[in-house]
Amino acid sequence: MAVTAATAIVLGTGYQVERGLSASREQRRASRAEAEARRVSTAQQENERQAAIRKQIREERVRRAQVLSAAEAVGVSGSSVEASTIGSGQTITAAGQAFATGASLAAARQSDLLQIGANARSRAQFDLAQGQIGGAISNLGMAAFSTGLVGGSGGGSGGSVGGTE
Repeated sequence: MAVTAATAIVLGTGYQVERGLSASREQRRASRAEAEARRVSTAQQENERQAAIRKQIREERVRRAQVLSAAEAVGVSGSSVEASTIGSGQTITAAGQAFATGASLAAARQSDLLQIGANARSRAQFDLAQGQIGGAISNLGMAAFSTGLVGGSGGGSGGSVGGTE
């Protein structure tokens, strides 16, 4: 009985420590994934800021071109004003589509990273729960010693440690 109690203490404690270390690794993995998600978000915000600046510059350039074309072709049908307006609209549309694609890719990557972090945190919680089971087993072994079920001091049916009475 004493050997069983001692084994329970050792194995339970060892298992609890191992699960705690595993949980710690998973927590670090989650933290790294979440930090990477924050970096992706920051980069996307910077891209959005720069895209807004480029859009403003592009729109200003288009307005200037339209004014210059209008000044050159006053009253002429099929003038360069029409061509300029059509071309500038296509440029703005293409730029908007490229930006939307980049934003969509960044959002998907950020979502993937956050899911990786959530999965790692879930595994860490599972490891901690398993570690608690090991702690409970260890506590049972210690309780056997402290209540006198083993060791000869409690009047139980078992003998002392080592088999001598």
